[in-house]
Amino acid sequence: MNPLDYLRLQLRLEGKEIIKDDLLRQVEIVPDEEVPWILIARLADENLVAYFDEALPVKVREELTKQVSDFTFPNIELLSALLENKNISFEIGHYKTYILPEECAAFKDEGVTYFSRHDPKVQAFGFDGFAESVFAIEQDGKIVSACVSTRENDFCGEAWVYTDEDYRHRGFAQKVVNTWAASLLIAGKVPFYSHKIQNIASATLAKRLGLQPIFEEIVISK
Repeated sequence: MNPLDYLRLQLRLEGKEIIKDDLLRQVEIVPDEEVPWILIARLADENLVAYFDEALPVKVREELTKQVSDFTFPNIELLSALLENKNISFEIGHYKTYILPEECAAFKDEGVTYFSRHDPKVQAFGFDGFAESVFAIEQDGKIVSACVSTRENDFCGEAWVYTDEDYRHRGFAQKVVNTWAASLLIAGKVPFYSHKIQNIASATLAKRLGLQPIFEEIVISK
């Protein structure tokens, strides 16, 4: 699968799809997700792609398309200025997304336990609002580190991982993420891991896990 296919896969996980080559549309209601005004991605193969909300006025889209042709990732000053001049309110996010290697399918760790999201221990940890399967490490009768799909469909899932502050720097996060990824890979799904660029802790975990960067996004939202 090429990097653009992975981007399309993750967009679909968020309920979005690409139409007419450069337009985005929301095709499924996903909590806390809506189509951004602009999404610009630098793919792992160094190609740059840009997509626009189909609701954005045609004239504005045409001007933005011209700006994108001269866009140096991740410099967004020109795009920001254009939207400001059009009195369009927006917020900017910068994200990096990885896939976990297929070798994770063979990962097993007896210290990681499968829980249902309905389990009282999961509820106490605050992970009961995500996917059904939660992979966690217990200490002293409580969950101290866990990974779950914040979103998951028939094709892929995206990791959400957290470790209690008192139990960090013990390798727990790596173990629960790898176990979560193994469950998806065995099911024939792609395990995604994403974080905001400024989230140093998540970036460090990605490095420790040896994850493969697949694309980086600038998202300009309503």
